[in-house]
Amino acid sequence: MHALGTNTSRTTTRCRRTGFALLVGLATTAVVELAVAQEPAGPAPLATERAVLQRFCATGPLRARAAAMRAEGEAGVDSAAVLPNPTVLVEHNRSFTGSEDTETIAGIGFPLGIGGRRFLLSDAADERLTQRKAEANASLVDGALDLREALIVAVAAQKRAAIVKEQQEALSAVGSTISGLQKGGESSQHDQLRQSLEVEVHANGLSLQSAKATAAKARLGAFVDRPVDLSGLDVSTLAQDPPAGAPADHPRIAAFDAAIRASELEIEAANRRWVPDLEIFLGYRQVTANITPDEVETGHGFALRVGLPITFFDHGQGEASVAAAHAASARADKEIFTAAKRAEVSAADQALATLAPAQGDEDTVGRARKLLEQAKTLYVAGEGSVSDLLAARALVEAAALSAVDAEEARALARVAKMRALGSLLDADLDAACGVGSR
Repeated sequence: MHALGTNTSRTTTRCRRTGFALLVGLATTAVVELAVAQEPAGPAPLATERAVLQRFCATGPLRARAAAMRAEGEAGVDSAAVLPNPTVLVEHNRSFTGSEDTETIAGIGFPLGIGGRRFLLSDAADERLTQRKAEANASLVDGALDLREALIVAVAAQKRAAIVKEQQEALSAVGSTISGLQKGGESSQHDQLRQSLEVEVHANGLSLQSAKATAAKARLGAFVDRPVDLSGLDVSTLAQDPPAGAPADHPRIAAFDAAIRASELEIEAANRRWVPDLEIFLGYRQVTANITPDEVETGHGFALRVGLPITFFDHGQGEASVAAAHAASARADKEIFTAAKRAEVSAADQALATLAPAQGDEDTVGRARKLLEQAKTLYVAGEGSVSDLLAARALVEAAALSAVDAEEARALARVAKMRALGSLLDADLDAACGVGSR
């Protein structure tokens, strides 16, 4: 009787401990689920090309650089608008010997430009500001086009990885077909070995292609601060429809033009150096004269001085030579840049014409799949070899990869033309990146 009571007590104690542990476990699970539910969701991924580009132009790392370039030009304008400082002069004259008369003059002097240099240099600073703004716009556009190229490469790499993965799964499925036929005595050990080696070799290609796709997607992080969802993007729809045009409106061409105008204004300002700036001094004058040892007379008046430098040695010839060299350099750079961009536009147009899909090209993958189905039928019927089956399977993969390569080449050619024209060729995107702003 006593033993029975002891066993009952122990059983009750174990039940209580088990119940307590169960309650603790449920409470812990509830707390964890609540904490997970309360975790803030990350930023929504960017799912379209337009969204990616707009995000880059609004918050990308080049935005700060472009702002600094504009601020540099604005600082030059502010500097050119500053008036020269006046000079405060206090002068006291007294002899060491002889007369004890004294003279004190206190006043202010200031330069007075009469040649118009200040206004010319102010206009030149305005042109430098236009130059820096255009260069900032060009920097943003180049960055946006770099992003566009990276996006095209990432989408194409992801598409290739999907094709290669599909091929890997299909090759593995071929093994099941061979095994089924082998059980019926309709296949050979050679076929099984050939298929398994094909799977192993192709697996290495799949690993390589997957690594390339991962790396290409990771490179997008250098442009935007949000994840990019590539699943809904297709290479054929990226960087669409570059129209015919010439690089005359390229922001860097606008920068060269502004630089040339600024240098011409600086040349004109330098040539005005032969007209000297007047130096005007106005002041109060006090003279103390000893009439007799006991009598001192004090006189009051004003002082006026006009200084006029003689521009005999330096009349702006050095400054004019430097500005003329800058103008010549900007003109040469403009000509070289324009010629290069014309050639790039022509090359892009020729590439697009060459890469244009020929009639019936879209059905290449479909015809390769039909050939594969025929090879399967022949192999199952014992009329075809495993080599024919695997070759047909490889042909489907090659046709699909070739189609992706062609679409990627066309998209990159479209971006190359946009780069030559200095525009994203989309009014909204150009506005987001500041193209055309002054």
